[in-house]
Amino acid sequence: MASESNSESEWASLPEDLLDSILVHLASMADCIRFSAVCSDWRRIAYENSRNPPCNLRHRHELPLLMVPTPDSSTDTRCLYDVRRKRLYDFRLKVPYHRRCAGSSHGWLIFVDDSYEVTLFNPFSGKSIHLPPIRWLFFEKRIRDEVDEMSILPDLEKYEYEKKLRDEYEEEEKEYVPDIDEIEFYNDGEDEGDELEQDIEHEEEESRDAEFGPERFHQSEYSVVRWVLSANPEINPNGYFLMVIYGTQSRLAFIKSGDQYWTYIDQSICNQSIRDFVESTYQVTNDKGLWYWRDIVHRNGLYYALDHHGVLLSCDVRTNLKVKKITGLDNLHNKLNHKTYLVESSEGDLLRVIRVIDDEYHYGMTIKFVVYKLVDFCGDPHWTELNSLGNDALFLGDNHSISVVASDFVGRQPNSIYFCDDCDDFYDHGGPNDIGVFNLQDGCVRRHYTLAHSQRLMRPSIWISPTFL
Repeated sequence: MASESNSESEWASLPEDLLDSILVHLASMADCIRFSAVCSDWRRIAYENSRNPPCNLRHRHELPLLMVPTPDSSTDTRCLYDVRRKRLYDFRLKVPYHRRCAGSSHGWLIFVDDSYEVTLFNPFSGKSIHLPPIRWLFFEKRIRDEVDEMSILPDLEKYEYEKKLRDEYEEEEKEYVPDIDEIEFYNDGEDEGDELEQDIEHEEEESRDAEFGPERFHQSEYSVVRWVLSANPEINPNGYFLMVIYGTQSRLAFIKSGDQYWTYIDQSICNQSIRDFVESTYQVTNDKGLWYWRDIVHRNGLYYALDHHGVLLSCDVRTNLKVKKITGLDNLHNKLNHKTYLVESSEGDLLRVIRVIDDEYHYGMTIKFVVYKLVDFCGDPHWTELNSLGNDALFLGDNHSISVVASDFVGRQPNSIYFCDDCDDFYDHGGPNDIGVFNLQDGCVRRHYTLAHSQRLMRPSIWISPTFL
């Protein structure tokens, strides 16, 4: 009987033309994923097809799928649901429900542990990338831990006490230099997914009340709100960036592959015009932060960040950080229970998308979306409302916001927004069941996937774009 290594070698020795022919005739996404898992050579061929797919393979590689609970409500794995085909694939991803995943980007998931260390995990290849902790979160935790002591102080003393803690943190941050052990641990190496799974299995599961109660927002796994990769780390392992919105004040930070620490985007590294704008608009006096960002997108080499009031920043993180204010404050939408997204359209336009939640019910459902396009008329960038997305379809939720050309895919509705539930504060009753598609032409919301009743206290579904490297 041939050894396992010899068997893999025999599979790898098959002619590439034959493998291309096999790949073309595979009928499902699950089969493509299994194909790429046979060996490194098959995975390379699957990747090359995903980069330049024949027309009949585009639907497998460019459309995000919905990562959902398995039919048996497994706590160790998740399935993929194809909205276009209305089909649940039997292929299972090893993504346990014990830890919250803060969304997806370029086929990767992100986890934050109790020490605020960040792990990127690719559920298709099983690879993990370990990143340094977001150290500002330690300051937020200290403030929370000492809030009772601060609450009994007069306002002036409370201000001075918080300023003292903030100054202590900033001095500590300036003096912080990773030691040799940390450098080895945070090296941008890749570990197999089993390591992440073992770490999760050894953690003690929290009670149902603690997991879904209001205090969960102070847990480390909820400390990253949004995140976007500039590229797939497996394609560009030495040149990708990651930007996150983190913490209770929804601040911005980024890191480059290989870096040993995060760069925090605050007023101290912005030009005077942005500092004046922040101080005059938000009356910020004792904090250098830029607060309450809602979404980020990577476009043409730059990151863009959008807040709830329509303020848009561009951030060039490639060499020396350059931050520029594109648009100012507006009053187009200011209800806190409305979600805000930033998307690049298929034609390269920046879109500001507002998800409107039904105000009549405490645990509301999405009733419509409002879309704005960034236009620059005579050097005056501003948001103007769109009545149509044209041939585009958007995919919104906890994922890196995505747009596709609907006509490239049979069965995909143009001028529509596919969405899944990302409103954590609504999970106490009814579960994360706000999943559907909104059509801008008729203004109707249609539900395309429904969780079983037993699954409504499980983690929310997430759009994810499969990778094949």
